[in-house]
Amino acid sequence: MPATTNSPQPQHRRLRLREVADLDDAAFTDYLQDRFDHLVTAAIADAAGYLRPAQHDLLHTPGRLHDLRDALTFAEGDLQVAAERMTYRRDPRAARTSRQLRQVRTARHQVHRETAALRRTEARTRDAAAGTPATDTVTIARGWLAHAYPARFAQLLAQAQADAGLPARPHAKGIFDTIEEGWADGHLTAPSTPGVEQMLARGVVAFRSAVADDARDQNDRDPALRHPLLQRRWNTALDELATLTVPVAHASSPSALGALPGNFSLMPEQDAFKVLNARRFLVAIWQRRAEHTRLVRQYAGTVTDRRRAAPDHLRSRALDAALDRLVAEHPAAAARILARLRPYAAADGRLEEDVFTPALRAQAKREVLADLRAIRRPDVVLPSAIVPRPVLAATTALAAR
Repeated sequence: MPATTNSPQPQHRRLRLREVADLDDAAFTDYLQDRFDHLVTAAIADAAGYLRPAQHDLLHTPGRLHDLRDALTFAEGDLQVAAERMTYRRDPRAARTSRQLRQVRTARHQVHRETAALRRTEARTRDAAAGTPATDTVTIARGWLAHAYPARFAQLLAQAQADAGLPARPHAKGIFDTIEEGWADGHLTAPSTPGVEQMLARGVVAFRSAVADDARDQNDRDPALRHPLLQRRWNTALDELATLTVPVAHASSPSALGALPGNFSLMPEQDAFKVLNARRFLVAIWQRRAEHTRLVRQYAGTVTDRRRAAPDHLRSRALDAALDRLVAEHPAAAARILARLRPYAAADGRLEEDVFTPALRAQAKREVLADLRAIRRPDVVLPSAIVPRPVLAATTALAAR
């Protein structure tokens, strides 16, 4: 994210939309890096078509694309609240602001597609470098199979870890477990500073207040919140803040502002602005949510890459061995999961987030696990003297069917 500085140069003041195009390329780059609200201004100017082609290209470079999406996410909600405030006050600028809102929404959808394509390219590059034969469908199918047979998988994992001479450790149940284990194993090198220790020691309410303060100041970032060990609590606090804000903001959900109540124009100004301020705070929470989600993905990807690159990544091999043995025991169940995922996959087995959305993924997982529970016998711990299979071989063979 853009860093906060106290640079006195005139190009670092908040510019009007049309003024941004007057900056030369070097000054424009400095402007983007100076403050988050400058990036928001540039993003709106780009959506409105004010930027020069060279500026547009600088704004859409791969290294800045995720920040641009964060800025557009904030700009969309901020402009909606601004339009609502202007309409309430009968401000004639409301029509212009509503037009900018439509332009920003169009730009955000486009940048969302660009960031999705960038993630796909990065994932394929990592897999090619690692020589990994797995695809999204294979990886997810193996994970869901472990959820379908938890007791048997735990036994197989413990056996594989013992065979590798490793102390037993349960499999990470989610991305936050992966990040925290990666930090403990030294794959994430962020130091545990006094600020991080203070954050870890805070109670629920105090921690949530710190997260709220961080969201309110869009031009600054609390580095302690970005530490790997605080991602789980940051995620929970953001969810709680969004849920608590929804009724005050008269929002339709924690992830959508929706329309204002029909009697909003009749509210006393003090009450009306309480609603508008809550809606603007909810927008700030969304921006921090987008930033948090991206950081979590980066941490998890780093852990995965460094485990693969480790000269002796025995835990990863033990996990793969346990999953392969589970697939070998339940090939029909594995094939059933793959069949459920295949309609959403690209030709190379990738699952694109804009097609296989998080909500659709959660629904598919619930359905397939319920389906497997209905057709299988209870999860009984069986004898585990099973010959290990080559890593990924069992599921890769099923994926090729």
